[in-house]
Amino acid sequence: MKPHIFVRCVRFPIGLVLVASLAGGCAVGPALNAATPTESSTQPGVEQRPTGELVVYTSRAEALFKPVVEAFNQEYPAVRVTLLTGSASELAARLLEERNTPRADVYISTDMLNMLSLAEQGMFEPNSSPAVAAVPLQYRAEDGSWVALTLRLRVIMYNTDLVKPDELPASVLDLTDDKWKGQVGSANSTNGSLMAHLVVLREKLGDAQTESFIKGLVANGTQFFGGHTDVRKAVGAGELKLGFVNHYYYHLSKAEGAPVGIVYPDQGDDQLGMAFNTTNAGIVAGAPHPDLARLFVDFMLSPRGQRIYAERNFEYPIVPGTPLAEGVPALNQFKLVQVSLKDIYSRLADTKALAQAAGLP
Repeated sequence: MKPHIFVRCVRFPIGLVLVASLAGGCAVGPALNAATPTESSTQPGVEQRPTGELVVYTSRAEALFKPVVEAFNQEYPAVRVTLLTGSASELAARLLEERNTPRADVYISTDMLNMLSLAEQGMFEPNSSPAVAAVPLQYRAEDGSWVALTLRLRVIMYNTDLVKPDELPASVLDLTDDKWKGQVGSANSTNGSLMAHLVVLREKLGDAQTESFIKGLVANGTQFFGGHTDVRKAVGAGELKLGFVNHYYYHLSKAEGAPVGIVYPDQGDDQLGMAFNTTNAGIVAGAPHPDLARLFVDFMLSPRGQRIYAERNFEYPIVPGTPLAEGVPALNQFKLVQVSLKDIYSRLADTKALAQAAGLP
């Protein structure tokens, strides 16, 4: 059977995108949450192959996620996968609206804080899969209701035509230096990666120093964008000298031929180490197809699934031993900040209030 992504034409609220079939157009099929069988045959001696429909909500970029689905369908060709893409906040709102009659089976978020918020509200099923249990506890819920898929480091990228190596900042705190006035790009307070980083700083440095850092960024004329893609493009085009981003944005720009370099900050003995964030997956509570959902989560944690995330988006796989993309340095070369993801979420609301009071847009 030819692997495929099965997608139907459905109207959704503005801001949400239903991913089109790889073959083009839309297929006609049953309702989004229609019941489907999970086995192709019950005859004795006949191999039972998973079959049915799997509905995935994801805030991951469509270009990255399609290869994951294609690879899954190569192994499970009788499972029809329907994707609904959108921002983490949009999809979270939809999940909450649908919680009494869930349509989604799996939720995959690029926003760690968004995932933890939904988990706190009981939106995910416990998952005792051995693949989930093998992930270090600091990167998953104790009951497996959410699990990290990849790690993303918080770094500084720079334009190599505009900045010399001996001029580079050694710490993210150096971004407030006068010599970078009007030359730094960053995401704004709507971005989960930035907010998680600020929570880490507040956890380690305290309120006063974190507030001073935010005020320093604002006073230094930092240009704030809705997302990191705009930051990396501005740095690559020479519109800005420095960008405060997740590490893979540097690699994406480098692969496109942009004149960019990277700083892995805060590596000194007296420094905190690099902050990081994660992408995560969870099985939706009351999912129509929980068995297929567990199968899909297991696949994303398998060597094949992890390689796709590493090779396509330059991320750090959560499963040790997975090969990294060319040019991505081994994680064990770096000093990472020591913090619990649960601690990050518990301090989010206060940190966001502090950041906005300090002038962060």
